[in-house]
Amino acid sequence: MMRLRTFRLAVWAAATLFLSAASALSVEDTPFTGNFGGSSGRVCSGGIHIRAKTLEWISTYRICKSSSYDVVERDASGQYPRIVFRIKNRSRQCGLEIFELAQADAHIGQWEATAYPSMEAYLKRDQPGWVDSQAPERQALSCMMFDMNR
Repeated sequence: MMRLRTFRLAVWAAATLFLSAASALSVEDTPFTGNFGGSSGRVCSGGIHIRAKTLEWISTYRICKSSSYDVVERDASGQYPRIVFRIKNRSRQCGLEIFELAQADAHIGQWEATAYPSMEAYLKRDQPGWVDSQAPERQALSCMMFDMNR
């Protein structure tokens, strides 16, 4: 009788531990995926395709072929989620390394997509001398995109 109680207690403890670990997985652990289309203008025509392990941005002036990525930042806590990717193997025609997506309007599925040529350009994006600079190594590409999966 005592062994049966001990066994049941052990099974209950193991199940509780498993369920606790499973529920501890948050939105932060879930891959961000989506297909986003440009809203207007030649620069923003095309789309961004984010899959569980790859990112691709095809537009008139930039062809960023499918590449693996790391998530640099992710904030899903506020009203407007934001995620920043760093692509690992950028193609010659791409010239961009950092991709930032920030939701602009959840009601219509609008996102602001901004791409930077380097991590330095991303980190210094708000500093005087970097904002609106004409230097190619400082220029960011910014487009309003729509979630095509809505």
